[in-house]
Amino acid sequence: MATRTSFGRDLIAGQWAAAEFAVLSRLWRAGAAVPYPVQLDGTELMMEFIGDHDDGNGVAAPRLAELRTDRRQASELYDQLREALLALAEAGYAHGDLSAYNVLVHRERLVLIDLPQAIDLVGNPQGFDYLQRDCRNICSWFTARGVAADDEALAAELLRTLPRAQ
Repeated sequence: MATRTSFGRDLIAGQWAAAEFAVLSRLWRAGAAVPYPVQLDGTELMMEFIGDHDDGNGVAAPRLAELRTDRRQASELYDQLREALLALAEAGYAHGDLSAYNVLVHRERLVLIDLPQAIDLVGNPQGFDYLQRDCRNICSWFTARGVAADDEALAAELLRTLPRAQ
């Protein structure tokens, strides 16, 4: 692994996939708005398809960044996002790369995607920095659409929900 041979790269990829599967499983069980993790096979992670497949051809749900929402719709989506981030924080995680491109919206239901870099808020020395960056990124998107989304208030709320040591 240290010399990055093809065998070492395969081991790293397997560890990365296993870590993502474990985090997704934990978050899904906690009720977070993430895709259901179906199975892990080596380095391949299979997840729930988020989209429509009524006609036999799957059409993936659009990313939040692709939507043209009015202020009311954006406000409702922000409320869902806040709840999703609270579920992550209660489980001890930040997304780590949150933006309007890592959020799907299917039938007015918001789903967080691209979680392989989910950050352990307590175990990672920069965990709080990642959380604040996530809040800044996503709140700026919602603010631009007329939603009163305060990144500092959101980050403070998320930090208050962190699991406490027993």
